[in-house]
Amino acid sequence: MDVFLATESERLRSLGFDPDQALAVTATCRDEILAPLRAGVRSHWHRAFDFSSLSGLPLAGVTGAAAVLDHTPQTGQRTQVVVFALPHIGVLSDGTVGQAMRRGRTTPTAACGSLVAAQRWAGETGSLSMDALSIDPDDPEQSLVRQRLIREVPTLAGADLMVVTRRVRELMLRDIVELVDRVADPEATDVAVVSGVLVHATDGDVVEAAPTWLRIAGAEQTASDGGRLPGQLVVDGEALPVSAPEPEVELQ
Repeated sequence: MDVFLATESERLRSLGFDPDQALAVTATCRDEILAPLRAGVRSHWHRAFDFSSLSGLPLAGVTGAAAVLDHTPQTGQRTQVVVFALPHIGVLSDGTVGQAMRRGRTTPTAACGSLVAAQRWAGETGSLSMDALSIDPDDPEQSLVRQRLIREVPTLAGADLMVVTRRVRELMLRDIVELVDRVADPEATDVAVVSGVLVHATDGDVVEAAPTWLRIAGAEQTASDGGRLPGQLVVDGEALPVSAPEPEVELQ
C-alpha cells in the first residue's frame, strides 16, 4: 500500500498536481483498519478531505463535493483535486474472503462489513419492495448502500464478494466523476481519481490498482498502466495484480 501511494503520488506530481496547491480527498469505508491509508494520503498530500462512508460509496453527495471545491487552496491559477477512492476487502491466510484480523481481537470480523451486511440483507429480503428499499432512520447510511447495490448488482445475495467489491470501486469512480461534473468548472479545475481495491491480507495491505482517471485543462484521460507494479495476490485461484512487490499470499 505504501508503494502504491508513493507511486501514484509521484505520477500525479509529474502531471502537474502539486501537494501545495491540490486538496486531497479520501473516499473509503469508515472502517478503522483503513486509517493507515488515510494517513498515507495525508503524508503525501498534506491535509485531506474525508469523504468516507460505509462501503466507500461517496454518500456525501453534492454538498460534500461542493465543500471540497470550497476548501481547495488558492495558491495556483487552477484548482486541483486529488481523490483516492478505494473500497476494501479482507482475506485470511486460509483463503477466507471477507474477513480480517483486527488489533486486540482473537477472532476475525467482516471486511468490508457494510458490503457483507448488504449481501446478508439481500438474501433475507429477496425483493425490491418499497419497504425493502426505504430509508431506515436508525440506519440511514447503510440503507443507501443497500439501495444502490441491489439495483447495480441484481444477484447481490449470491455474488462473490470480490466481484461486489470491484463493482463498488466502479460505482465510486462513476459517482465521483458525476459529482465533479455537478460542482466543478472543467476549464478551471483539474481532477485526478486514483482508485483500486485495498486487500487486507495476513502479510499486510496490498492494492489491486485500477487506471487513474484524470481531467486536466478540461480534457479527460486515463493512465494507461493503472499504476500497477509487479506482484500477485491469489484469491480463489485467480491472480490479482497488486500495487507493490509485497510478500505474496498464496490462498488455496
